[in-house]
Amino acid sequence: MPQSSLEIIDQDGVRVLRLNRPPSNALSLSLLAAVKDAALAASQDAAARAVVLDSALPKYFSSGLDLEDFPGNDARAQEEVFLAMVAAHRALADCPKPVIAAARGAALLGGFILALACDFRFLSAERGRVSLAELRLGISPTSPILRQVDALSAAPGLIKEMILRAKTLDAPESLAAGLADKIFPEEGFAAAVMKEARMLAGSAPKAYASVKRARRAAVLGQDEDAAWEEGRRELRELLSGAEAQEGIAALRGKRRPKWP
Repeated sequence: MPQSSLEIIDQDGVRVLRLNRPPSNALSLSLLAAVKDAALAASQDAAARAVVLDSALPKYFSSGLDLEDFPGNDARAQEEVFLAMVAAHRALADCPKPVIAAARGAALLGGFILALACDFRFLSAERGRVSLAELRLGISPTSPILRQVDALSAAPGLIKEMILRAKTLDAPESLAAGLADKIFPEEGFAAAVMKEARMLAGSAPKAYASVKRARRAAVLGQDEDAAWEEGRRELRELLSGAEAQEGIAALRGKRRPKWP
């Protein structure tokens, strides 16, 4: 299987970008680049009227960044991996078409950051889960991500549990928190998502793109580049510290971190 492991499928005006990198769709640099390039291509292709980002794996949408591409004790290289994830996130968010994240399984850490870039998030009632547990690694999701999460919040208490206690939210909790738009039963999940995608594909293209841009600007401001640069500075400062290195080492070693 190619390292990028992204399948691209066209069906009835819907462009499906399918993550397929067993066992957990860990986000390698090449997979992130493939998602970014595919999102940019869909943005320019008039035949793609809507985009679905989903997974071929039943248990995982994505487990987050691939630790093999996240070198220990190299803050600059770690920052570059984060920037690759941001580039994929922004390509999905900037796509003028309706974009759906279809999470049959867990969307964790960077996996949820990709899902967050999408206009709609649909979760499987049985397997769908989301987390933004970067705090466990001694780092922050960064302010642009947190601003987007807060803008969606329908239940501040659940959001606080997810971010400040690193709790993983199941599908009903994600729906209650405003992080999922709908949840569907596992049986028939793919068909339900495609039904939603086909309806969204019928949206007026220019009007949809205009409304989408305005909504994003309301959250991140007119100068989105400045918002992400602020996030980059935050992350750079944390990655250069002892806490981040211990958190990442603990994750690699599958142990609890011992904070300095």
